[in-house]
Amino acid sequence: MFRFITSILFGFFLSSFSDFAVTEEKENKALHKAHISVVKDHRTVRHIGVESARKLASNDTLFFDVRDKKEFDISHIGNSEHVDPDLTASDFMAQFDRDWTGKTLIFYCSVGRRSSILAEKVQAELKAAGAKEVYNLKEGIFAWHNKGLPLENSVGPTEYVHPYNAFWRRMVNRKHLIAYKAIG
Repeated sequence: MFRFITSILFGFFLSSFSDFAVTEEKENKALHKAHISVVKDHRTVRHIGVESARKLASNDTLFFDVRDKKEFDISHIGNSEHVDPDLTASDFMAQFDRDWTGKTLIFYCSVGRRSSILAEKVQAELKAAGAKEVYNLKEGIFAWHNKGLPLENSVGPTEYVHPYNAFWRRMVNRKHLIAYKAIG
């Protein structure tokens, strides 16, 4: 009897794990599909993967988080500056007035749509001001979070991410680390 119960429980565990793996694969496909749509809609924007962006992180690389403030407050990539998604190119240049010479700028949002819109608006002015490269982070902070890369909030390191809304939430693999309010 013990073997029979153990066999049933083990089978249930395997099927549950299998379902989890399939769900995670579907979510990654959904995130990739969203990225393809972003690329199609913003053909002039260059995109950079999360691993490449992470390797570039230095004093010459600046990250700009193009999400609502409440999303940014939950978590963001370290040393990112918050940018209002509705900012115009001239407002961006005025608000972030600095020497862009030799700098690489990486814009990101949840999946890449809002950040691509802003990158598209500002890239010509940034290049004219001496910026080395202007990128959109491929698949946004969701890809960064899904890979388990470090995030922070105003208190320090965090693993939480804001899902934007229920539709985009499905692109976050670790749903137990979703938050709608700042934690900490």
